[in-house]
Amino acid sequence: MRVKLFAEHQTKKNALSLFLLTLLFCFLGSHLRIPAELSLFWPVNAIVAAVIVRHPYLHRIRYYLASFAAMVVNDTVFSGWAWPAVTLNIANLLFIIISVSMLVRHYLRDSSRTQLGNALRIFPACLLAAFACATWGGLAQDMSFDVRFATAWGDWFSEQFSTGLMLLPFLLARGWRSLSFAALLAPGKWLPVLSVLLSLVVGAMIGGAGSLTFPVPALIWCAIVLPIPVTSLVILLTGITEIVLVSHGVMNIQGNDNLLPLSHLTSARLGVATVAISPLIVAVSMDAVRQLNQRLALRANYDFLTQLLSRSGLYESLKEEPFSAQRSVGVILLDVDYFKAINDNFGHDAGDGVLEEIALRMQKVVGSQGRICRFGGEEFAIVLFDAHAAQLFQLAEAVRQAIGKEKFWLQGNTVTVTVSLGLAQGHAGEERDWHSVINQLVSAADKNLYLSKRNGRNQTSPAYRTLTLAGEVA
Repeated sequence: MRVKLFAEHQTKKNALSLFLLTLLFCFLGSHLRIPAELSLFWPVNAIVAAVIVRHPYLHRIRYYLASFAAMVVNDTVFSGWAWPAVTLNIANLLFIIISVSMLVRHYLRDSSRTQLGNALRIFPACLLAAFACATWGGLAQDMSFDVRFATAWGDWFSEQFSTGLMLLPFLLARGWRSLSFAALLAPGKWLPVLSVLLSLVVGAMIGGAGSLTFPVPALIWCAIVLPIPVTSLVILLTGITEIVLVSHGVMNIQGNDNLLPLSHLTSARLGVATVAISPLIVAVSMDAVRQLNQRLALRANYDFLTQLLSRSGLYESLKEEPFSAQRSVGVILLDVDYFKAINDNFGHDAGDGVLEEIALRMQKVVGSQGRICRFGGEEFAIVLFDAHAAQLFQLAEAVRQAIGKEKFWLQGNTVTVTVSLGLAQGHAGEERDWHSVINQLVSAADKNLYLSKRNGRNQTSPAYRTLTLAGEVA
């Protein structure tokens, strides 16, 4: 049973879930600080930021206050702080608010076209958020601009910058469910990971400031070969390992303390953060290239935007379907209600995003039951073989409800999008191929779609009791 911590219209549940989640990771983060080698990690800020980015309806002041309250409670109860618990945690709140504000709108649509831009935005988001966080944290600890402020500022900045830059790509990566772990065990997949481990060993043996960069070629190899989620995990674990090695003196790096009073651990954090972004960009770039090549190869039969069958692709796929005059076939024709208003009010990019999201929701409902096709513009078609009239109507209603039930996020606004559907069902009769049969059914379904539009939209026509008579192929 899957438990959902957050729901769009349940304010109290969302606030409580975010409070408890923040409290849990504040408690864990406080205890991670005890071993010096793990003092890098204050994971709360990056985790809360990632949660809000993934659930954009949490991007509200009341939810930030719930998270801030959890931080204050943790420090008051477990650290014995009072007023410092309030002032210092404002720095953490600044990191969360700034990073979320820079990322949330772009990560709402994580399509292949935007993944590279999203990855690049993580760097300036973490940089600006860490700068603001460190400035407030340094001032809260020491109000005078001297060596102590510089040291405190360096500790805050390096900690927040490196932690955010390593955790956010991992927490925001998508595609875990589609991974094939059997494929990951192939020699060509685990050899790059083995090379990362070897480079860490060599770096520890050689030492020096350059030892932190030894894993970069191996990480880029991982980025080329492995999927983005796995690459982000390898980058995260490599950064943690380097911090531990530096802290224990196994990887000996030297810096010039005369320029800035930075500790070796602070220098290591900054070095690791800089190293981490390069293979991530390569990973996203390679993934975009692979998807582009795949799309170009299949462009003739698939719609570029939604990755559904195109109209020509649908008819091409029907050639592989066994033909029989006794087999029943049904067509669901779907049209987005008031789609022009979406383009006019929010822009064509938002309209494209709506079409992509509708395609995803349709695929989740239809699955392997039938073929889904982008028939043209904002119109889609679903073709089902060997389905009864009641099954065709129930599937159409399931698709309609899946699209209308959950709102769409358009430029910071939640918008309800509905669809109208027309159905037709029949048998081949005297026809000799599916192409002719589908053409007739599409024509009948289009007339029923017009009825749905004329009768108020957001409905399916006809009801399944009259479907066979209304859509039967003569």
